[in-house]
Amino acid sequence: MSSKFSNRYSFIDQGSGQPTLVFLHYFSGAAASWQWVIELLKENFRCIALNLPGFGEAPALDDPSLNNYSTFITNALTQLELDRVVLIGHSMGGKIALQVAADLGPKLLEQAVLVAPSPPTQEPMPKEERDRMLSEHHSLEVAATTVDGATQQPLPDPRRNIAIQTHIQAEDRTWRWWLQDGMNYPINDRLDNIQVPVSVIASIDDPVIPRNTIENEVIALLPAAKLIKLSGIGHLIPLEAPESLAQHIRQLVTD
Repeated sequence: MSSKFSNRYSFIDQGSGQPTLVFLHYFSGAAASWQWVIELLKENFRCIALNLPGFGEAPALDDPSLNNYSTFITNALTQLELDRVVLIGHSMGGKIALQVAADLGPKLLEQAVLVAPSPPTQEPMPKEERDRMLSEHHSLEVAATTVDGATQQPLPDPRRNIAIQTHIQAEDRTWRWWLQDGMNYPINDRLDNIQVPVSVIASIDDPVIPRNTIENEVIALLPAAKLIKLSGIGHLIPLEAPESLAQHIRQLVTD
């Protein structure tokens, strides 16, 4: 069930139970990217997946930045009157989740779970790949190439179609901001402010965020973080392996 409030927020809100799981999607994704994971968790937890500004149905931020995304999410959590939150961020959403965790502290968050996260330093991307993605992201062909190149497992048609559709929906200025600035903007100097447990779920076969990036640019900077390694899965873990991801999330939340 999709809901909206205050004309600035669009989100999926399903299930019941504590804590509340709040999902942040990947770059070119949307709240709908999480629907298969939510389906497996909603019986035991309230699950909220936000459309981040500029993606899905959410209006773009006037001034996109990691700080402003953090403010957007904090305001959403406040308006939803949540008090026990596990923040789960995938890729771009993982970097944003780290920013939120550094800003909020333990007053709202119980823990953060990062899924194939963009590192808090700079995300590796070859110039030719960045130029390709900047060229025309509304093209179905470009979107399909990006989605297929990010996966190791062929996606079932409904999941692949969602990934392609959310790719071409993204707002242009937000798209350029992430590729030209956001993915490279360092927030590693903020990590000491994080006071909640952090876990990282990543695949050693991820073609987008390589294993060495996770180890050297994420775990090395978060020495207390728990790392869960997957294999045979690409970057789009919520779409490629929702069952495995939901199982790991459930275990992290209930342990």
